[in-house]
Amino acid sequence: MEDTTKTWGIRGISADVRQAVITQSQKQGMKTGEWLTVAILEKIRQDRNTGKALVATNGKPAVSAEDASAVLALLERLQGMGIEPPDRMKKQATTLVRKCMTSAKRGNV
Repeated sequence: MEDTTKTWGIRGISADVRQAVITQSQKQGMKTGEWLTVAILEKIRQDRNTGKALVATNGKPAVSAEDASAVLALLERLQGMGIEPPDRMKKQATTLVRKCMTSAKRGNV
């Protein structure tokens, strides 16, 4: 197991996020740097695919099904790392998904 007291070379990362990364990397049997690399590459891949997303509109700002999915995946990932997302974030994610579903039902997809 890695020493959880090591200093990181990235500034601005809170202690709880560092610990969550260490915990997740250990669960997956990876070094912390390897786990971060995979996580960052996955985020880059998702960002690149955003332009290919299904977009639902109803005259209001577009709500992308890809974005809604990414938000839900982020919440799930945070919970998997032992970080409980704030209630406000959960409510915003629910609202985003509802807007996307409503637009899809109206045929604005």
